[in-house]
Amino acid sequence: MPPAALTIPMRDPIAWLLGRPDSTDFLANQFRRAWVLARATDRHRFAPLLDVAVLDDILGRFGVQHPAIKLVRSDGAVPVAEYLWRDGMVDPARVAHAFSQGATVVFGALHDRHEPLRQLCAAVTAQLSARTQTNIYLTPPHAQGFKPHWDTHDVFVLQLSGTKRWRIYGGGPELPLPDQKFDPARHTAGPVEDEFTLAAGDVLYIPRGIMHAATTTDEQSLHITLGVLSYTWADLLVDCVNELVEREATWRESLPVGYAAHEEGGARLHEALTAKLATLPGAVDLGAVVAARRHALESQLRPRAGDYLQQVMAIPTLRPDDVVQWRVAVPSQVERRGERVAVLSGTREVELPAAAAATLDQVRGGEALAAGAIPDGLDWESRRVVLAALIREGWLVRHP
Repeated sequence: MPPAALTIPMRDPIAWLLGRPDSTDFLANQFRRAWVLARATDRHRFAPLLDVAVLDDILGRFGVQHPAIKLVRSDGAVPVAEYLWRDGMVDPARVAHAFSQGATVVFGALHDRHEPLRQLCAAVTAQLSARTQTNIYLTPPHAQGFKPHWDTHDVFVLQLSGTKRWRIYGGGPELPLPDQKFDPARHTAGPVEDEFTLAAGDVLYIPRGIMHAATTTDEQSLHITLGVLSYTWADLLVDCVNELVEREATWRESLPVGYAAHEEGGARLHEALTAKLATLPGAVDLGAVVAARRHALESQLRPRAGDYLQQVMAIPTLRPDDVVQWRVAVPSQVERRGERVAVLSGTREVELPAAAAATLDQVRGGEALAAGAIPDGLDWESRRVVLAALIREGWLVRHP
């Protein structure tokens, strides 16, 4: 059987994060509206995601460059000259020294380097149809990484170890856009509205625009900030118009000569634009835009695994008693095409005989299955051909 591994339920990862049976109420009434504190009964539930030993290995062995790792204090970013080695690479010893002096170590976009975090991002992306990212914050005792501020995207704060004291403030903007960032020179926090301590296993959800700050207690803190990037109605409109402009030459025509020279020209321009806008509902191809968006989301988070070559090399020895399993958090779709069935995942698609549809239905569920006992109606040799094709594409994993 496959080795023990992190299990993030693909159907409802938000419920898993919040420790709820399902996320229906949260998504309908709280998501993007109000901050939520979810207390844990299992203080070790996030242990498979990440620990300090993993961070130490990445810091010391991977040759990471700034800003993938950076240092901050409550008074701002630590000058990079204090912890760079050469060629933009971070010096692990100097980072550790700065941490001992009160600096927070921030590991940016660690889902690009650490498979459990990729799985988390991929699962949440699939559920919410939103881009996701992770930043990791390792903060020493009695320290603060950032003063009160707001984020321009929603965040789930997953406390992995230690404790951190959080404050929620009034005074944040409503639904800030990515370029409407908090500026300490112009913005100030409102009154403290609530205050609480996160312990290991707890989760805090904060919508964009909510002012917040956190300080460690008498122990160091490690937490994951899972960011959910908004895709707004304005973004959708821009994408629809861009798609239309590429397709229809009339939207690429220049404006009339002298349209800004006098008031009469402005009136004619307004009339012409109104007429063009009236055609938009029937002219935009919403299906194509949504499909392109879905493709972009699926392509954002590729698996970080170290066995692709070994899996392909082992195909000739695939046996009925081997266990096979769809790679965790690898999105896919199946299209029936007459006598063929196509598997689409990321930028790739592979066609198989229609008889493979039942096999695909079984393995794409993500459960570990004995290769010789998959209930698909195929004999072993036919099934083996299908499984081999899926392993070759990197979608299926064989566990000897």
